[in-house]
Amino acid sequence: MDYRKLLHIPQKCASRLVNHHLSWLGVAACLPLLGTATAFAVANGAKETLPEQVQQQQVIERLALPEFRFADSQTRYWRDEAVKRGDTVARVLNRLGVRDNEAHAFLYTSPLAKDLLKLKVGATLTVQTNDAGELFGLRFLQDDDNGEQLLVALEKRDGKWQASADPVAAESVETVRSITLKRGAAAELAAARVPADIRNQLSEVFADQFELSSLKPGDRINLVYETMVYAGTAIASGNLLAVSIERAGKLHQAFYFAHDSESGAYYDGEGKPIKKGFSRQPVAGARISSGFGLRKHPILRSLRMHSGIDYAASAGTPIVAPADGELVKVARENGYGNVVMIRHNGKLTTLYAHMSAFGKGIQPGGKVKAGDVIGYVGSTGRSTGAHLHFEVRVNDQPVDPATNALPTPGLSKTQLAQFDAKKQVLSARLNLLQSIPVNVAQID
Repeated sequence: MDYRKLLHIPQKCASRLVNHHLSWLGVAACLPLLGTATAFAVANGAKETLPEQVQQQQVIERLALPEFRFADSQTRYWRDEAVKRGDTVARVLNRLGVRDNEAHAFLYTSPLAKDLLKLKVGATLTVQTNDAGELFGLRFLQDDDNGEQLLVALEKRDGKWQASADPVAAESVETVRSITLKRGAAAELAAARVPADIRNQLSEVFADQFELSSLKPGDRINLVYETMVYAGTAIASGNLLAVSIERAGKLHQAFYFAHDSESGAYYDGEGKPIKKGFSRQPVAGARISSGFGLRKHPILRSLRMHSGIDYAASAGTPIVAPADGELVKVARENGYGNVVMIRHNGKLTTLYAHMSAFGKGIQPGGKVKAGDVIGYVGSTGRSTGAHLHFEVRVNDQPVDPATNALPTPGLSKTQLAQFDAKKQVLSARLNLLQSIPVNVAQID
């Protein structure tokens, strides 16, 4: 067959289309034939080749087994162990398989080690060992008598065991919580692992408007607060920075604003004070020299828990009751020195310490009115100079006097601008929480 004739078929089809006005269907039918003929003509011109035959060969080779080695016992690593009731350092070390007679001897014989290594149930003991159970160091956090967080460390230096306690350099990070109530607020906050310090602050923010116990199932609480973190572990709480509560369909918001490095208060979204507070200060015109809560040492950056605020004032300056109340304590104590405590209502009490002397007629069980002199500034007890240490307690738990009892100052134009900038950032955090459709949400 002469395949060259097939190559002329398209030309004939085109000619017929022009001359006889055939339908386009005929042209379409010719095109596949053109492709087939062309492909066939090209393929026909190529020489057919067969693949080369593949040669197969079996190879067997004996390989030496790798040398087995035990893990290097000198490799050191840190392990965390929770302290249980009745635990001692020696008992925890035994539980971890530490077999170091020299370290055990130091723990039992060194007065310094015995004094420092007092474990608290629930604390974390961090131990450095190797696979052979040899001890190289241990550390944990401990509160001293002043409430300061200390890092207690036991380590081997120059072949000898030594114990030390140094202030902790912690950092502040923001923590948020969002809770939709299914039961009482107190139970839900505890179940959501909101720290007790933050719960106490929260209970007082809107105390002039409503009690937390009045919240019902379906109401919602959103929180932003400070967490003090050391080596990846939360060791304490700072300030409650922002809160929004949706109660019976109405939204209540409060934002913390620091007036200076030692004091602050809560304001609504427009910068107006949330709480009215007492009608007066306990020491007229005095400045706050040390604020409430975890304070960072400006140089050491160590943490110290301060359960009240300190007023800088000269010895002998009168101290007055900031509100009406009943005298529940008038005494001399080692730490507080001359101290007075006043109960103002069923849950709120105030305390005044380091007085040089008590006011006239100030006796336990007596009544005082706002403005009555209850004592005079001094430096009795554990004090380094004349000042008033002032505490506010709610249900016997210390809270920040500046945010819970003292008169809340208004904001100047400059402060209001600063407040608005901080509020925008905190509002964004609260709005993010509000958009999460779950019962309990957290972002750490």
